Amino acid sequence: MTSELETDLRRSRSEGRLRLLLVDDSDVSQEIWSAILEAEGYEVASARHGAEALRLVGEQPVDLVLLDVVMPGLNGFDVLERLRELYPPDRLPVIMATSQDHKSDVVRAFGLGANDYVTKPLDREVTLARIAAQLRQRRPIRESTPGPGHVRSLFEAGFEGLCGEIIDGKYRIEETLGLGNFGAVFRATQLSLDRQVAVKLLRSAFCPESVSLRRFRREGLSLSRLKHPNVVHVLDFNVNPDGLTYLVMELLEGRPLESELRSHGRLEVERALRIALPVSEVLREAHELGIIHRDIKPQNIFLHVVGRVEVVKVLDFGIAKLVVDGELEQRLTAEGNSVGTPAYMAPERFTGEPYDGASDVYSFGVMLYEMLSGEPPFVESGNSFFKLIRMHVAEPPRPLRHQVPGLPPALDELVLATLEKRPENRPSPAEIATRLLQIGH
Repeated sequence: MTSELETDLRRSRSEGRLRLLLVDDSDVSQEIWSAILEAEGYEVASARHGAEALRLVGEQPVDLVLLDVVMPGLNGFDVLERLRELYPPDRLPVIMATSQDHKSDVVRAFGLGANDYVTKPLDREVTLARIAAQLRQRRPIRESTPGPGHVRSLFEAGFEGLCGEIIDGKYRIEETLGLGNFGAVFRATQLSLDRQVAVKLLRSAFCPESVSLRRFRREGLSLSRLKHPNVVHVLDFNVNPDGLTYLVMELLEGRPLESELRSHGRLEVERALRIALPVSEVLREAHELGIIHRDIKPQNIFLHVVGRVEVVKVLDFGIAKLVVDGELEQRLTAEGNSVGTPAYMAPERFTGEPYDGASDVYSFGVMLYEMLSGEPPFVESGNSFFKLIRMHVAEPPRPLRHQVPGLPPALDELVLATLEKRPENRPSPAEIATRLLQIGH
């Protein structure tokens, strides 16, 4: 072991042992590497599958994760993606340690936020040196900074201790409601009116010029311009003096459409129409304002319950594109930030062609297809991203009438029209709304 690593270990012992999480379903690897790491002075926690790894990270702070790829249940890529929803790479380093040495696996890992990638059989000295290097560069999750930036510090550290904190003297955080690509949502109390609200905080670095902050600012602008009753209402939007960016919205009660589909599979035609119609009307108004959602999917459709009445709400215009802001869009694309969910993305989004509101129509069509049949039109069982892209770009969807007996032919035709490969061949949201109303009567 190098003298530099020895110095790091002595420092870690004096400050409290660093805790490493070893995620591997092989008993032999677990036994060997637990012994090696413990001999080097680390505290080692072990997980043999992805769900256990996520549970351990949630229960106690971890300083670094050594993560295998091939495991039962959640694979290493799934675990990495979920960890990155909680912690950025400089807060929780993740080293992929796997026998998967294909270039596409390496590229995917780094694309999801891995800090390093080592292949099995692991070389003892090299792996220990890489672990030490990542630990030297990380910003500890455990530390928090009191004073004016205390809330921001807690948020950056992964939400520990955030409950009870007061944002801008106005909103007391009560509990975490959910995590998204660019922020986390909390239930909070608006102190002046003693009412419950939802507060969304920006997760990533709070640099004034960061891409995430620019997107977050656009979320506030986009939502404030949309007045449709089926869009979540924005109550407040601010970047406070501490640099903490937040958006305050109405608090919704109910569940996402994604949960409804998981529970019931495909929906009855009448129910699918009741959900699809307001979404199409929201897209009509958004597109008229020059706003593209870019991530229409079941997770972003919320079935809000008011008394006994269900109100469909479209969520997360945080990644919306303002068509008039072409320069910003070009910068986001140049920075490599493709926004959207591949299973619901339009073909032109994959091929790099210019796109507009017709891409939302395609995503809407994928979602409506899933509501009616129980699964999206394109599903790749081998979890191949590139095969999924090829399906969207080149393969026709299977007509719904082959899967849903008794489906109105006009509805089958409408869904297939929204899934046309060429954007100009898809119906507008206004036309979709008209045709849905006709089908429903």
